[in-house]
Amino acid sequence: MFLSVLIAVSFYINPIKEFEPFSVPCEICTVIDDTNKIDQIMKAREEYIRHIKIAKANKKNQLYDKIIIVMGESVNKSHMSLYGYDFPTTPFLDSLQKTHHLYIFNAIAPTNQTRYSVPIELTEANVNYYEDRYFHSCSVLTNFKANHYETYWISNQGRVGKNDSSISSMAYEANISFFANLNYLEAKTDEVLLDYLNKLQRNSEKEMYLLHLMGSHSDYINRYKKETALFKNPKNIVEEYDNSIHYSDYILSQIYEKFKNEKLLLIYVSDHGENINLENNGHGFLPPFKDEYTVPFVIYSNVKNSRLDEIYRDNKKGYFNLENFNYIVQYVSGISNHKNLSFSRDVMAVEPSNIFNFDKLEVYK
Repeated sequence: MFLSVLIAVSFYINPIKEFEPFSVPCEICTVIDDTNKIDQIMKAREEYIRHIKIAKANKKNQLYDKIIIVMGESVNKSHMSLYGYDFPTTPFLDSLQKTHHLYIFNAIAPTNQTRYSVPIELTEANVNYYEDRYFHSCSVLTNFKANHYETYWISNQGRVGKNDSSISSMAYEANISFFANLNYLEAKTDEVLLDYLNKLQRNSEKEMYLLHLMGSHSDYINRYKKETALFKNPKNIVEEYDNSIHYSDYILSQIYEKFKNEKLLLIYVSDHGENINLENNGHGFLPPFKDEYTVPFVIYSNVKNSRLDEIYRDNKKGYFNLENFNYIVQYVSGISNHKNLSFSRDVMAVEPSNIFNFDKLEVYK
């Protein structure tokens, strides 16, 4: 509830067309009455996490030296050629599919808002039990730290105060955290993350990275470089969106090139989807549309992994709800023996109190 108050007040002070992904500049925080209370809550969460005892996994089950989660933004998988789209928007992922090392899953995002989806995907929180479970659980970064991985949070979204939001609270669980921007409105293309990644000194043989992209957040024309565009002279907003999907595929290719010779687990997922239309677009609708939850979920492994084969077979039973994404990551990486898959149809829209059945939602037209 306190996070909702913060969002509402910040929007009133500095209204913009879209205020996702969640970002509150520090100057705004100073004039919000409930800031101290939010600060106290986040500090209490940090204190709770410090006292969590995490069972360490058997090192024999840990197959990877480098684990990389790339968190996309506003990615509708229906606009990816990897998932059958008519235009070649994901040539790199398409090429990985031919290696037979890429696992392509059917999945839905748990919410249509970044400020809830990222915490749900990375902690023990879920659609029906968000607030209490979020504040009383660590993110996967802490789980990997406990298993001797050096952890990194590298973000092209807005930098917020350490105790001011759920997302920044998780970011600071990492050994090293980097935000490219104070405010996401200032964000450059996601290549800025590659620049930072290339400057990092290797601190450990075993490393886990969380790279948070700006991806395909509006305005789409600002999310890619013209020289890499699929549509050189986009005629409409749909082609601009497709160019942003194509550019994220390029970013993935560069990350892969950097780590391909390591024992690598590379995961690409998105916080939520996007409604795409010539007249209107976006996410965070109420009531919501299916397009806001149809996201990519792909895993590349250059190491033979029976657990990946297992969950791939499980996925044939029905689509995964990524509210349990954190469990999947820990299970396939070998730091946990609990896969704890979710096939729930429940999804959240805008706020935790709004729960819908995904199967009953309409497609955006």
